[in-house]
Amino acid sequence: MKKKILIIYDDFAPMNNCAAIPNTKVVKYLSRKDLDITVITKEVPEEMPVDENLISDEIRALRIIRVNNSVLYRKTLGAYRRRITDNGIKLKMKAETRPLKAAAVSFLKNTFFYLRRKDWYHCAVRTAAKALKKERFDCIYSSYPDLDAHWLAETLLKKGFSDKWIADFRDPMYYEHHDEHGVGKKKKEQHRIERKANHITVVSEGAIEKFVFPDIPRDKITYIPNGYDPEDFDFKPCENANNVNRFRIFYAGTLYAGKRDFSVLFRALSELAQEGTVELDKVTVEYAGNEWPIMQSFAEKYDLKSCCYNWGYVTRTQVLDILEEVDFGSVCSHNTKSDKGVVTGKVFELLLVRKPIIAVVNGDEPESELGRIVRKCNAGIVYEEATHEKDYFLFKEWLRQTYLEKMQSGKVASHLITMERDKYSYETIADNLFDLMK
Repeated sequence: MKKKILIIYDDFAPMNNCAAIPNTKVVKYLSRKDLDITVITKEVPEEMPVDENLISDEIRALRIIRVNNSVLYRKTLGAYRRRITDNGIKLKMKAETRPLKAAAVSFLKNTFFYLRRKDWYHCAVRTAAKALKKERFDCIYSSYPDLDAHWLAETLLKKGFSDKWIADFRDPMYYEHHDEHGVGKKKKEQHRIERKANHITVVSEGAIEKFVFPDIPRDKITYIPNGYDPEDFDFKPCENANNVNRFRIFYAGTLYAGKRDFSVLFRALSELAQEGTVELDKVTVEYAGNEWPIMQSFAEKYDLKSCCYNWGYVTRTQVLDILEEVDFGSVCSHNTKSDKGVVTGKVFELLLVRKPIIAVVNGDEPESELGRIVRKCNAGIVYEEATHEKDYFLFKEWLRQTYLEKMQSGKVASHLITMERDKYSYETIADNLFDLMK
């Protein structure tokens, strides 16, 4: 008899955001096992582009219960969502000159998100009670980054829908690097959920220490990383880009209001230009996402705004199309003494398409997990702020050599170690999660 599994996600196909991708891929491969899966997730927001490529045959065959926020919420607070989030980004950029206003908007933004989560949670409890009735599940699996998924899982556990709950936190709830305020409250809530759940999963080995408490043993926590879907793309090994005379570097995603800082890339390009190695009119740093002014601000420090190009907010399919054309994919993260093991999921898609990776790691702690992955796979170059004296010379020299390689041969070769990369396949990741669900 098939095991019945209830999975609760905030983000799921066909949503076009970075959280929906790993969620959907894990379920795709889990559904190929001897499991009867039900997914509870949010409605796709009207303003969000959809990614139809995420909807595989396995996803189409699933029982999916979609829950929207209440009509009251959508007609009141929900109507101001874009204005609140956009103002928050702008004021974070001006926080040094307008700290009081930035703090006030940050408070309002956090309050807005809390009320949105609480509203969805109450709607989801009512919807689940009606849709599931008296069903019993062998396991409930819920995933952060929004707490409402865990709140719903906890409530359904109490109501007797299952005796087993796996709480997936992806990353820790609290990061000192990103959260100047509210760290203690987030840490307390994370600890509370850990106590209630039967098992915890996280996507980073380096972050595990943030989940260990005196009453939470290490063996209650399992490392299950993000990864890539080998069935996703029909790419040839990406050792070429169409425009021989361009040196194209691409970054897609959030910059956390400047806390993911790419300034070092523009510094190195500027110095190489001054030394006569690089012609700046042949260099393009391309960005896709909602924080274009922040990427421009990094370039502006070195008078390189003219080298930047903005794709705007694009779908994942468009990102993959762009990646096929450019020379490099880039990723950025941070690694500090208090916040270790932060690994962006973008790195795994770059590994799959065999694009050389430019990885920038901010923070005062060396030996980042992101850096280890890129180096172990021989996938590109890593610059860590914590080891600037050593890394900057190597980083700049690598850019010099790859620029010359592109100008001379029309391509930049990949030296990826495929055997290392294959450890991050979603098929392998689903196997590990399936073992926990038994």
